[in-house]
Amino acid sequence: MPLFDTDDADRHQTAGSGFHFSGAKLSSLGASEYTLVGIACDRSPSVSEFAKEIEGCLSSSLEGCQRSPRVDNLLVRLTAFNERLEEIHGFRPLSDCHLGSYPGFLKPGGHSTALYDASTELVDSLATYGKLLSEQDYTVNGLVVVLTDGMDNVSKFRPNDVKAALERSRMSENLESIVTILIGINVTNATVGDYLRKFKDEVGFQQYVEAKDASAKTFAKIAGFISRSVSSQSQSVGSKQASQPVTF
Repeated sequence: MPLFDTDDADRHQTAGSGFHFSGAKLSSLGASEYTLVGIACDRSPSVSEFAKEIEGCLSSSLEGCQRSPRVDNLLVRLTAFNERLEEIHGFRPLSDCHLGSYPGFLKPGGHSTALYDASTELVDSLATYGKLLSEQDYTVNGLVVVLTDGMDNVSKFRPNDVKAALERSRMSENLESIVTILIGINVTNATVGDYLRKFKDEVGFQQYVEAKDASAKTFAKIAGFISRSVSSQSQSVGSKQASQPVTF
């Protein structure tokens, strides 16, 4: 059961990849401009040992965003993936993302990692929801964060599909700009690090951040990085330009 499953959301289908997602009813939105934040978290078995740390990292990053003066201009969507994708909650005002609901959401399991599918779906959901908002005269930009500790081994989509989704999001001009970040978690194997850097460059993600361990200190650093990246992109909405990359 998705978190925050209420009557305040509508269901939509992505224009490019055909996935379904949910988002707050446009009639319930009160601001004139929004930053759409999409986060996809790997929940394959290999993250089991630090799943609670990932959940805490996400809660801490959103808590930081909730202290921002731009809190009313942020809509957040969260997904989790192994060989399957699950929407934990659709695009919701950050003020409606109650931090106490996040512990336990990840539930690692399955047997594979659908990194390409999760990335394609997340980007297309931002582009599709951004189009709906833009058509109602909202000013919109976006930020995508994908967290993973491994390599894809099951997706039906390929890196070229992720690249195409990013190109669709930029060509449509419904999002003023989109910032894309890939985070490698607990990357202790050089082969995995090389793979993720290649994936980032191949599909056109703007930033790759690599965490060498799964310590509390590292996850606190990731949480601060995500929070600052969201804040920076939110402050740039209306400028027609993406924010500058935040230093990890």
